[in-house]
Amino acid sequence: MGLGYKPQARVSGAGAAIINSRLTSWERIDAAGTQTDQLTLNVDTTGQSGLPKEGAVLNWLEGYDDNLIDKGRFIITRIVPKLFPPSVTIVATAAPFQVEDKTGFKERRTRSFENISLANLFRNIVTAHGFSPRVATEFESVEIEHIDQVDETDSAFLNRIARERDAIAKPVNDLYVLAKKGEIKTITGKNIPPVTLGVPSQNSPSELGQFINCQLDKPSRSALMGVRANWTDNNKGEENTVEVGTKPFKKLRQSYDSADIAAQACKDELTKIQRQGSSVALDLPGDPKLVAEGILTLNNTFPAEMAGNWSIDKITARGDSKGGYRCSVTATQPK
Repeated sequence: MGLGYKPQARVSGAGAAIINSRLTSWERIDAAGTQTDQLTLNVDTTGQSGLPKEGAVLNWLEGYDDNLIDKGRFIITRIVPKLFPPSVTIVATAAPFQVEDKTGFKERRTRSFENISLANLFRNIVTAHGFSPRVATEFESVEIEHIDQVDETDSAFLNRIARERDAIAKPVNDLYVLAKKGEIKTITGKNIPPVTLGVPSQNSPSELGQFINCQLDKPSRSALMGVRANWTDNNKGEENTVEVGTKPFKKLRQSYDSADIAAQACKDELTKIQRQGSSVALDLPGDPKLVAEGILTLNNTFPAEMAGNWSIDKITARGDSKGGYRCSVTATQPK
């Protein structure tokens, strides 16, 4: 990977000819969960004009030689010119956050929802902004008796709902997905092929084209074995407690409107606690096949405590006009 092959990256779309011929460096962030994927391009503008404007659409491809992989569509959200050296930084996101924001996606709202499934609540919100919703089937049966959106943008509100259930709510292009964290699915519902990684025989920083570094974070095992939460019986004016799991318990701060809702919140939090185990941080040669939410397998050339399957949380890919192409990866143990 990387050795004997020439890294390549390019865009298609508005201003592609200028960007491709004058691109000095780039960075692409692919993150699971709530963070929107982002592309940053640094372009030499010496004696040049005619770059694309905010709102223009770019397609990004990266890889080696002629084997480039399409990493998706990005919409320019910010352009930052620099006088010396003459250059422009182009920032684009994978979600259509145009400056005009005609649907009010970035506006703060206060409202309430009652007697609605989580899936339908999600669909109602995202379709109002022109997204096509994709919802995991397990959320079709999750009923919400009452929930408040208080001075929050719709994206922040959806992120909060998803986070409480150890899920992701994430916009990409014209899609908006709601799915359990750690599911091995792309945003379009296609399976993500796992990537297997091995330690090179000559693993030295001087061999940057193939050098791999890996750091393991293995925190002490959580002492929490259960979760408890309060719920209010409005008919009797009493506060009750539900528990999921066994002692010792984590106590949720929020009070819920029914025993069922409180129990579901406890189950979701317990699942989240149980997933928070070991993590790895890797620095490795660029690999366009790495995808957030995909599985990275470290084979037996790694130390035993590092080897095995890891669920990719975030990838930061970087490249430059001198042929550099590296990836920083953070990953956690999947369920």
